[in-house]
Amino acid sequence: MTPSAYRLDSRLLAALARGGGGAETVRLLRDSEYSRRLLLLRAVLDRAGEHGGDTGRGMSRLFGVLADAWRTAPDVTRRILRHPAVGPRLVTTWRALDGNGSAAGPLPLAAVAAAAATATGLDVSIGLTVAPPGVVLPGLGAVRLPDTAPGTPLLLRVNRLGGVLETGTGLRVGLPPTTALGAERADWWPLRGATAGPESSFLVDDVDQVVVTAADRPYRLPEDELRVWRSTAEGAMRLLRDRHADYAAELDAGLRTLTPVPVAEGSRARHSGSAAEMFGGVTLSRPTHARDLAETLVHEMQHSKLAAVMHLVDLLAEPSAAEPGARYYAPWRDDPRPLYGLLHGTYAFLSVARFWSREAGFVSDPAERHRAHVRCARWREAASETQEAMLADPSGLTHTGRRFVATMGQALAELRTVPLPRSAVREARRQAEAHRARWSKRNRAGRTES
Repeated sequence: MTPSAYRLDSRLLAALARGGGGAETVRLLRDSEYSRRLLLLRAVLDRAGEHGGDTGRGMSRLFGVLADAWRTAPDVTRRILRHPAVGPRLVTTWRALDGNGSAAGPLPLAAVAAAAATATGLDVSIGLTVAPPGVVLPGLGAVRLPDTAPGTPLLLRVNRLGGVLETGTGLRVGLPPTTALGAERADWWPLRGATAGPESSFLVDDVDQVVVTAADRPYRLPEDELRVWRSTAEGAMRLLRDRHADYAAELDAGLRTLTPVPVAEGSRARHSGSAAEMFGGVTLSRPTHARDLAETLVHEMQHSKLAAVMHLVDLLAEPSAAEPGARYYAPWRDDPRPLYGLLHGTYAFLSVARFWSREAGFVSDPAERHRAHVRCARWREAASETQEAMLADPSGLTHTGRRFVATMGQALAELRTVPLPRSAVREARRQAEAHRARWSKRNRAGRTES
């Protein structure tokens, strides 16, 4: 488990700034994120060693489990460590060890070590704690423990023939053997393909609590609901492969999980999101149409790409303690955004506008074509506005950051030369003006707009 060094030359950085890069570049970013995790894992081990005592010994043992798993089955272990939900566990473990105190109870990294041990059939025992829906093994699935309180300590004993979870009260729950981890049981929920069949390149992760908010506990999609998700995802990827081959190739290279987020019954609100430490992971509410899901996947993959770029290259200047950073108007949000958020939004909506520009040429229904034209006009103008705002404030960007944002501007300028119907441009402008009016009303009390 040795990290590799990665760099982005000016050619690759320019291609990424234009919203592209291609599958090979996405694979490079994916691999750089894996190396970042290995570095963070080493940093966690060193920090635990500074604490010494039970904390140091416990972390050293977890690291040893991961190293043994790597020696036993490196490809399997790499797949576990690359799983999107592993990133937050590494960060949470680091934060638990940060400061002067020692960590209390099993660290979040224990679940990662348990997953690697289970997937590779190691003969080990690892202490865990219950978290809904029971015990999550990231990248594999979850053991259901509906009658066991969150926080209950458990001991996982595992080998190549399977495993068993034990509590101090005598509860014992068995795990499937390594060769049967993909088969569902009443007490074992494996991850399932987001598209039907074994060829599915990404998964539905509906069992892991680290990727949803505390108010939105993970829930298992019933089979009929899973069929809807699969049908919509298959339609979205088919549309992208037929009409947007570059976006499809990047998603095939980088997307790994879709995590369903429940919404209140009767609510029409839709949600999607991604996180800097979860490369290739997308959380989203139930998609309603293949075309809209295709747009969402393009949007969120851009966030993953930019987060990985910003782990390799400094695009933003460090704000001083006295001036924590300006807040900006973002045409897609109701709250003022820091420069980091504005850059991410601009980058994502550049590709969203390009998606709808292309998509309009394939749509035969006049109403749907008008909708595509409006979305293209709305988001290309919005991204152009925020791109100019970022360049107008020279203090927030590094030299490389200014070049990156300027290159984004060149791509947007080209996109703005694409002719659109006047009716679509007028409708997009009306939507933009209405949003700004709402934003100003909501944020006029003491908020500064740049």
